[in-house]
Amino acid sequence: MSAFLSLPTEAISQLYLTGVGNRSYFDLRSIYYLSFSGNQQQVPVIYPVLDYSNVFNYPIFGGEVSYKTNFVNLTRNDAVFDPITNLANVAGLCTPTSADPLARTPSQCLLRGFPGTYTRLTVEAQWRRSFTDSAGEIWTPFASFRADAINADVSNQPGVSNFLPVGDTQALRPMPTVGLEYRYPFINVQPWGSTTVEPIAQVIIRPNETYAGQLPNEDAQSLVYDASNLFSVDKFSGYDRVEGGGRANVGMQSTTQFDQGGTVKALFGQSYQLFGLNSFAVKDATNTGLDSGLAKPLSDYVTSVSYSPNRTYTFSVRSRFDEQTWNVERFEAEAKANFDRWSIGLTYGNYAAQPDLGYLTRREGLLASGSVKITANWVATGAARWDLVANNINQYAVGAGYVDDCFVMAANYVTSYNYSAGTAPPVLGHAYMLQIGLRTLGNTTSSGVGGAGLQ
Repeated sequence: MSAFLSLPTEAISQLYLTGVGNRSYFDLRSIYYLSFSGNQQQVPVIYPVLDYSNVFNYPIFGGEVSYKTNFVNLTRNDAVFDPITNLANVAGLCTPTSADPLARTPSQCLLRGFPGTYTRLTVEAQWRRSFTDSAGEIWTPFASFRADAINADVSNQPGVSNFLPVGDTQALRPMPTVGLEYRYPFINVQPWGSTTVEPIAQVIIRPNETYAGQLPNEDAQSLVYDASNLFSVDKFSGYDRVEGGGRANVGMQSTTQFDQGGTVKALFGQSYQLFGLNSFAVKDATNTGLDSGLAKPLSDYVTSVSYSPNRTYTFSVRSRFDEQTWNVERFEAEAKANFDRWSIGLTYGNYAAQPDLGYLTRREGLLASGSVKITANWVATGAARWDLVANNINQYAVGAGYVDDCFVMAANYVTSYNYSAGTAPPVLGHAYMLQIGLRTLGNTTSSGVGGAGLQ
């Protein structure tokens, strides 16, 4: 469940350099993951990953111009496959020790991580300008150009060629984009407060995604379509996929502010594939985009509502409905409270099956979390997750940390219960992590994991 606490599968050791300017950002880091599960050969080593972005402090053609770049080079020794069918899960078709490597096919598995070396350089420049006419309508034309230069050296391990071309592949992926966003806010002022209702329409014109589904996808595997990214020009979460084709995003947004304090925000909308190739309907090695609600000409409906009576409490609901049946595909309800020294949160999640991603049944659960500031520098945290389908608590976590201007220290302990079918007792797994760092230099992280049967 995406909204719920997940058991860490690796610890992170990294060396980094970060700089933040008034209108720019720079981050360069090298990352090494220590696998808790012992599958170290399946975990990538990221030699460098570079992010830089900048916004010009002067207009060009009356609009704001910005640019950003991302560079990554990583390597992995062994392929990582995940089962997406009951047969693949029971028969172990996607495991490294599978008796029949040829059974690792896209109909049975996902290739979560490919073996080999991957290098990508992405450069993107953007321009946008807003106009407000005499009627109060807001028109925002925008344009961008992005280019990806990719080199993928994919090792020919058993089953990998069913997902990606093996050997050395070079690709240049350009993506020019032009678009127009329209907003028309209506304001209603009452003695108790004001309400702004704003219809929003966005039209995006661009060519098809080149090499769609034919290249590795390492950083864009997570895709959750909801109200937060309805008006994103590119809805993919990372750089390894890029959205192509013509698209329209349409919605209605409202904001109510009460004179005595408190705000209610709501958004409802839908996305339309106008022409060209729908990137979200194209299978890649991880099936990113399938079962997302975007892999059809008319997307699912998305909506969100949040209410903040004051700075202490926040209540929010996020949902996605099937555009034909109105069945609930995703639903999340969240309540948070932040006080002087402590905070609490409760999240309920209900998610429909996503068979293309390996989620074969509906998932439902509750996550409770909290933290307390013991002193000015010490904080303690805790969380527990209740699986409402299995009717058990399957994970909890506790931790403590110390932070000041120069020094960081944190310790976390996570316990996860894995329940098997039949009468077999659940397996109790433990993970713990110690983090120590000088905030001006970097961090050092050590970790451990253990397991024992729970009777």
